[in-house]
Order: sequence, then structure tokens, then C-alpha cells
Amino acid sequence: MKRNALLLTFAAFLLGLAGCDRSPATPDATLPLPPTAAATEALLLPTPISDATDAATTVFATATAEALATVAPTATNEPPTDEPPTDEPPTDELATAAPSPTAAQLPTDPASPDAPSPTAAPSGELFAPGQVGGATLAAGGATSYLVQGRRFSPVILFVEPQNPLDVALAAYSGDLSGQTTPAGVALASADNALAGRPEILVLSPESDGLFTFVIRAASSEGNFTAHLFDLTTPAPGVVIQQADTLAAGTEKVYSVTSRGARPVIVVVDPTDESDLALDVMGADNALLTTANYGGAGGAETAYVLPLGTATYSIKIREANGGAAAFQILVIAME
Repeated sequence: MKRNALLLTFAAFLLGLAGCDRSPATPDATLPLPPTAAATEALLLPTPISDATDAATTVFATATAEALATVAPTATNEPPTDEPPTDEPPTDELATAAPSPTAAQLPTDPASPDAPSPTAAPSGELFAPGQVGGATLAAGGATSYLVQGRRFSPVILFVEPQNPLDVALAAYSGDLSGQTTPAGVALASADNALAGRPEILVLSPESDGLFTFVIRAASSEGNFTAHLFDLTTPAPGVVIQQADTLAAGTEKVYSVTSRGARPVIVVVDPTDESDLALDVMGADNALLTTANYGGAGGAETAYVLPLGTATYSIKIREANGGAAAFQILVIAME
């Protein structure tokens, strides 16, 4: 019995040695292979561009280029170089500022006498009704305007000086262009207002022809604006310009509202031999001014200087209570 037990033990020992020497025929499929250098580089390579990704990339690039085209360029620093900086060659030209494209289009104040008017009379040409002129007068200086007159058709020159300029007006027969102190006798003149106040001159020519209006600095110096009107030509500021009549013993009343503190001018001219008078009254019917100096067949004129927007009544009457036919002009200056 002991001999058989020993034999069985020895046999088991031999079988254990044989099992330890056995090696597997194939590697275990469950164990992962260690990564290689080639596999690692492949993972880091960019994804190849296919037809789909190529289209997507093209759209993105186009959109980006369009967006960049609208962005103002910015300064970038150049990469450093080993070359030393060089100085710009000197020039003899002074640096100048670039001209402004709008410098010549700066607006001017239309109320200023220096402001150009779209209807201003060019130098050397006729000064026509409806036009506006202006100039600067030195002390004792003068300027003139050439006007075409028509027989028995009043021409009204209204001049607004800037304080402290005081102006005097005169009208002469003929073309005296360039003559500010004509030797002839003035057909009409006006020097009634204080310094800085408007002057008005009405000329009723007895014949057709050219006439010269002279504006002189009676005292001090400064700028002025000149307006020319007649009884029939439309012009800025004209609110009443019509023919009318009066029956014997009657009056006509017209209403006008000023444009702020700008002057209101009234001219009435009989078309017969009647002797007209005009009265300007305020809102409370108080008489502000009257005109009755022309005599039979003569034109009458008056103006008021409101402190602000105001409404006036203008009464036209025949001085002797008779009938009359007339032309009336009312201007609310702009």
C-alpha cells in the first residue's frame, strides 16, 4: 500500500512539471496591443478634407473674407529685423493741412447783410424789383445801383443799415454807374431815420429810362441790406399787391401781421389825380403813423418797426373825401 501511494505521488509531480513548461500557441485576444509611434502620429494628423468638408470650408472662407472686407484696416507692427532703421530724407516742403471738402459750403446767416442772396444783383447789372443787395460802407463812403424805371410807376428802395451806420438815399436820372457823388440834382432823396434805422425812398419817374440810386454813409460805417420793390412785381414778403377803388366819402381798411419784429411797409399810389392818405393803426386801433405828403396824384408810403409779431390795420382814404382809384402794396418783411 505504501509503495502504491508513493508511485501515485511521483506521477502527479511529473504531470505538474509538464504543465508549467507549456506556452500558448496564440496571444490572448483580450489583451490590447500597446500603442506604437505610427498609430500616435495618425491620431494627431488633421482630418482629410472630403467633398462635404471642402464645401463647408469654402463657404466659411468666403463669408470671412466678405466680413473682413468691411472692417477698416488697423495698423500692425512689422516683425523685427536685424537691419538698423533709416531716417527719411529731408524735404524743403512745409506740412499743410488737407483742404476740407465742405469749407466752401459753410452756410451764412440769411439775415446778415453780408450773406449772398439768390436774387442779389450782380455787379454792373440792373438792380431789379424783387432783388436784394448789400455792401459795407466806410465812413463817408457810398455805393450805387442802376435801376430801369417806367413812367409813373413808383420804384421803392428800402435800406436796412446795421447800427451804428446811418444811411442817406438819393435817386438820379440816367446811368451814373460808379458815381457815388453825382453832380446832378437828385430827383428824390431820403435822410430821415436815426442811425441803425431803415430808410425808404420812392421814385415815381416821369418818363421811361435808367435811374441811379445812391446809398451813402451819412455817419459812421457798417453794413446794409437794400431791397427794391415796385407795385406789380411779386417779391419775397409781399402780402398785398392789388388795384382798388374808393367811393366818395368812404375808406378802405386792410389787415397785415408782421413776421416777428421785421418791418411792415405800405405804399399806395393813386392812378388818378386823387389825394390819398394812409394811416397805420395798432391792435388797439391807436394811430401809429400817417402819411399824406404826396399831394394830388402823388404816392404815399409808411413803415412800422414792431417789437414782435403784431397785427396792424391799414386805412386808405381820400384826403378831401372824394372818390379815388389806386394801387396798394403791403410788405411784411421776411
